Amino acid sequence: MKKLRCALLTLVALVMLSVTAFAENYPATMADGDWVLIDGGMGVGYYADKNTVDVQQYAPPKYQITIKVISVQFSDEYWREHDTYIGGPYRVGEGFPMTFRYDWTTKSLFHERDGKWLLWDTNRDYSHAEGNPMIPYAAEVAFATAYNMRFFNDKTYYSPFLKKHYRIIDESLYQILGI
Repeated sequence: MKKLRCALLTLVALVMLSVTAFAENYPATMADGDWVLIDGGMGVGYYADKNTVDVQQYAPPKYQITIKVISVQFSDEYWREHDTYIGGPYRVGEGFPMTFRYDWTTKSLFHERDGKWLLWDTNRDYSHAEGNPMIPYAAEVAFATAYNMRFFNDKTYYSPFLKKHYRIIDESLYQILGI
C-alpha cells in the first residue's frame, strides 16, 4: 500500500509539473503579444486573445468579462526534431468565447458553461480529464487586460491529493502581461 501511495504521489507531482511546464514548450505569446498562452498539451496551445476582451458588467466588487480563446495546432514533426514547438509551423484553429464572473471581495470566479454559471473551486485538483485547468488563466488574462490589475495575484489553492498549497496563477503570466 505504501508503494502504491508513493507511486500515485509521484505521478500526480509529474502531472502538476507538466501543467506548469507546458509554457516552456509553446510560445508564451503570439500575434505580436496579443495572444497569451493559457494552456497547452499534445501539440495544441490555447491562447487568450487580449483584443477580444468585452467587459459586460462593471459593478465593483462584481465584474463580468468575456474573452475569446484560440486554439493553435503545432507541428508534431517539428516537435520530434526540436523537442519544442517554439519556432515551428502551426495552424490556427477556430476560437471560442469564455465568459467569467468575478467577485473581488471573496476572490470567487464563476465560468459559464452551457448557459449555467459554475464556481471554479480553488480547493480542487484540476486536470484536463476532470475539469478545465485553463479557466483561471483565461480569466486572469481577461481581468488584467480590462483593468490592468491582478485578480488572483498570489492567492493559493489547496491540493487535496498532495495536501499542499500552490499559487493559482504563476508569476510568469503576470510578467508576460506586464503587471
